Amino acid sequence: MVVVGDLIYDVIARFEGPLAFGTDVFAPVHAQPGGSGANTAAWLSRLGVETAFVARVGDDPLGSLLGEELAQDGVAARLARDRQRETGKVVALVDGDGERTLITYRGAGENLCPDDLPGDLFGPGGHLHLSGYLFSGGTRRQAAFAALERAREHGMTTSVDPSSTTLLEALGPEEFLGWTRGVDLAFPNRNEGALLAGRTDEDRIVETLLRHYGKVVLKLGAEGAAYGSAEGDRARLPASPTRVVDTTGAGDAVCAGFLRAWLGGEGAEEALHGGLKLAARVVGRVGGRMVG
Repeated sequence: MVVVGDLIYDVIARFEGPLAFGTDVFAPVHAQPGGSGANTAAWLSRLGVETAFVARVGDDPLGSLLGEELAQDGVAARLARDRQRETGKVVALVDGDGERTLITYRGAGENLCPDDLPGDLFGPGGHLHLSGYLFSGGTRRQAAFAALERAREHGMTTSVDPSSTTLLEALGPEEFLGWTRGVDLAFPNRNEGALLAGRTDEDRIVETLLRHYGKVVLKLGAEGAAYGSAEGDRARLPASPTRVVDTTGAGDAVCAGFLRAWLGGEGAEEALHGGLKLAARVVGRVGGRMVG
């Protein structure tokens, strides 16, 4: 398994009630490793999948720390070092319902380029998973194109998580669909799926996206997830019951849990169950993955 994406340091503040600007707000603050692709890679490894993760970080102590954290999770971190930009950071504001607002500085991740992709990671029988943030522009988009091309040349299966409605709106849904057309498996959430498909009904979203992808997992938050394949298979499961503390990383966990089961030969319902079970574990705590 090869995952390409961002490796970022998360600073998470969880507050109750309205957020007051222009004055002090007192709330618990947590700092830990993050990044959508990195979260998925870490969970895949914890689930027993041999996983390599490719990203670019700053040539700084924070980049080293994040690499060490991935290694503790059993991930083979193949990190390029950037002397021009610092390691990326995210400030996450989490309200009392567990919903989050992200303030993101991608830092060195903006400079990811095709030369950062180790050739030895691509080979027959493997799988490539891409974070949608890679398609934002510049050399990181070229790295995403190069990774997809190499994966296809070697007969690898592929998947993509669109990651952000803000990103899709900026790029244009048609552009993103064109760039990722033919990917085996897409993991949009409800809002991303609606934007890409130009539909709001769940079934119509899945049907429309299957014109572009072989399989679609539509992440529905508290309502669970739906699945469809070009072969006509359909499945839908409710979310696993849990108390929601922080939704950060829930979608990344769905990707990891589903991929672990799907690549292991399990059926769609079993794979959906695995993804939703892991997501329930994530939202019951602060942060997108386990630490230590």
